[in-house]
Formats: sequence, C-alpha cells, structure tokens
Amino acid sequence: MKRYFVGLVGMAALLGGCAQFSKQDDNSAAATVLKGSVSTFAAHAYFRWFNQLAVNENVNVELDSTGSGVSTRRFMAGDVDFASTDSPPSSQEIKAAPRGLLAFPVTAGSIAVAYNLPGCKLRLSRSQLVDLFLGRITNFAQLGCQDQPITLLHRRDPSGTTANFTASLAAVSSQWRQTYGSGRVVAWPIGTAVVGSDGMAVELTAIRGSVGYIESLYIRFPLQAASLENRAGQFVRPDSSSGARALASIDLDNRLLGQNPDPPDGYPIVNLNWILVPVSVSAARLPALKTSLSYILSQAGQDDAEQLGYLPLPMPLRNQALSQLSLLKR
Repeated sequence: MKRYFVGLVGMAALLGGCAQFSKQDDNSAAATVLKGSVSTFAAHAYFRWFNQLAVNENVNVELDSTGSGVSTRRFMAGDVDFASTDSPPSSQEIKAAPRGLLAFPVTAGSIAVAYNLPGCKLRLSRSQLVDLFLGRITNFAQLGCQDQPITLLHRRDPSGTTANFTASLAAVSSQWRQTYGSGRVVAWPIGTAVVGSDGMAVELTAIRGSVGYIESLYIRFPLQAASLENRAGQFVRPDSSSGARALASIDLDNRLLGQNPDPPDGYPIVNLNWILVPVSVSAARLPALKTSLSYILSQAGQDDAEQLGYLPLPMPLRNQALSQLSLLKR
C-alpha cells in the first residue's frame, strides 16, 4: 500500500513515487484534510484530480493506493472519508455501511490482455482467451506466434480489475463460470500472483513471454495489448473509441451501480470506477467532499483523466452522479 499527502505539489513529484508530500501554502494548515483509499487502477487519475483541487480549492487529501477490495473494507470500517473501487459494492456491503453509502461513477477504463513478446501480433478469440487462463494454451506458438513458453500472471490482492476480468471470462465460458466464477479474488487454476496494477506492469515488463491482465493505460513498450474478439465477432484493441462504445452499453441501477461483462459492441472488457462516500458526513468534511466530487465530474476533471488514458464518462451519466450531491447530509 502506498500513502501520499496531496497538497500543493507538482504532478511530476506525485507520479515520481515519493512516499509523502507535505509542501503546503500558508493557509493550508487550517484546511480540512480528507482521507481516501483508491484503487491502483484509478490512482493516477485521483492524484491528478487532487493535485488540481489542492492548488485551486485548498482541498488537501491523504491518499492510500491499494486494491478495490482493501479500499472498500477501509470505507466500511470508517477509516476513510471516501474510497474508490472498480467493482460495484455488493448488496450486503451497501446494507452494512455504518453511515450509509452513495456511489459516484467518476471514470472508466479498458482492461487489456497484455503480453511481452516483441514481433508477435496477438489476436485472441473468446475461446482462446478462456483457454489461456485455464492453462490449456502454454506457448505463443499455439496462438500463431513464435515458439515462446507463456508465463501467466494474475493479481493476488482483492482487485476490482480481477472482478471485471473474471466476470468477462465467466460470461463467455460456462466452465469458467461454474468452476472459478468471478470476484475480486478467485482461485486461479494456473499462473504467478502479483500485487497491484503497478506490480503487474513491472512483472510483465521484466518477463519475456509473460501474459497478464491490466488497465490499457499501462501498455507501453515492450508490452502490447492483444486484440480480443467481442460478442459481434469483431477483433478489437482497447482504445478510446472501442472503450466508449462498450461503456455505452452498461445499464446502471438507481444507485448508479452496474457492469456489462459481455458488451455487444466495442472492446469487450471495460469497467467503471466509483467513489464511495457516506450519506452522513461531518460538517467539517462535507464542503470539501462536495467540492471534490463536483470538480472530478466536471469537464475539466474528465479531461484530466482522459489525458492520462482513462475513458471519460458520458454527460448524462455525469449529470446523474452530480444530482446525488444533494443526498449528502451532515
């Protein structure tokens, strides 16, 4: 788990990996400091957003970057003012939230099947994708590339990325659904476990012949993203256009929660990220929370995330999320 203080600091310093930041202006000592726990998938977006909020609104934040499962648990325990998750909270979690729970969708992304084998252009059918993670495909030669044993990687920590990825496997394979299911943690039949999106990126980059699943914004040389077959039979790479088409097919409930593990169009594995906040908020923190959510859901906030490789939310969904601000109370 990485912990950061986001005050009046430069973005270059934030993304440089330092453990703590404490540079503040003369007025910040009196400012409310929010505590948040964010998923590793969306961490870069949150660092950018709260850097902007610190500079322009004097909203200072202590952020922990960890998996969605840990973030949700910290929210349920009342350890943080907000948490971010890439998998919707369950009905049991919603009922058990001690101060109530509101979920604000704030950004989205595509989950890539990433691999490290220069010269290979990987196209995976729906059945090949499942067979790969079942351990039936063990060499790139079985997929039309050069002879290279496959080192399969998966997440060990409770992860929203895992929940969304395994939901897609379960949607296209009855064997996967009945044997392994989906969730933030599953009993993988094969592979080496890594922690966090950053950990997945490091191991994929270090191991020639490795394959894993990771947010598409992490794809850079020597990593590539496989083209995946969608429900319509098209082979699609993760990009802003294909991600937006899939995102449009997600139907959300009255809590603005939901997912579509097998969209009819676009890139087949996309996920939303939500900020979870309590319905009942202390008077000292309520203004800072509202200011933060308003900025994140604004056009400027969405532009910040898009510049980092995330998918912006459609305007109707942003308006629905903004309408929930009136539900926050002291």
